[in-house]
Amino acid sequence: MIYPESKTLEDTVILAQKSRDKVELLISDFKPFIASVIQKRLGRYLEYGADDELSIGLIAFNEAIHAYDRNKGKFLSFARLVITNRLIDYFRKQSKFKTISLNTDEDCDSPSIDLLNKKAVQQYAFDDETEDRKFEIIEYTKALKEWGISFTDLVKVSPRQESLRNEYIKTAKLIADNPRLLNDLERSKRLPIKELEKIIPLHRKKIERGRIYIIAMVIAIINKFSFLDISCKGRKNI
Repeated sequence: MIYPESKTLEDTVILAQKSRDKVELLISDFKPFIASVIQKRLGRYLEYGADDELSIGLIAFNEAIHAYDRNKGKFLSFARLVITNRLIDYFRKQSKFKTISLNTDEDCDSPSIDLLNKKAVQQYAFDDETEDRKFEIIEYTKALKEWGISFTDLVKVSPRQESLRNEYIKTAKLIADNPRLLNDLERSKRLPIKELEKIIPLHRKKIERGRIYIIAMVIAIINKFSFLDISCKGRKNI
């Protein structure tokens, strides 16, 4: 969930560190993520209220929220690493570690939060890119909905010509980098076509035809959806 006062999930986590209610809401929203991380490590289905491993995951996710800072990379990758390390701790204490595979190369003692450096987080991000992409697309879908845009709309208006698609993406980046244009767009929910005509080499009709696509790309850029292919190359990638 992205709160109104935040732009990205990482912003939301930083804000939640100062609010117990927001922490609880984040944990609730990401229960499916927590379960998927643990089930993937254990290779079996788990159920909240019945499996202790999920309780460990909830505690670890809470720990990740409070320990997170932007130097640790993307939050979901960081949270996944914390959850995995806490599972390792749990099974060692339960004397089950040798008989249950967690699908990890971790052989040494679980590191402290302070030692979870960016390099380690990036390794987990690479291994689980597909999973992170899924959750970012969920967030992107929510963000688009606030603008009255669905993925179906985006598929229909995605340019088939790479050159035109690139021009639209350049336009979106220009808007995202220009505080005045971005503020106008966010305030009116309309593309500032007259202003764009003066500063980009695109005919008015092309800008109008690309209105939904350009706005969708601006949304992707300002939310910093790193795993999302914001070029939307054809229907298969949407």
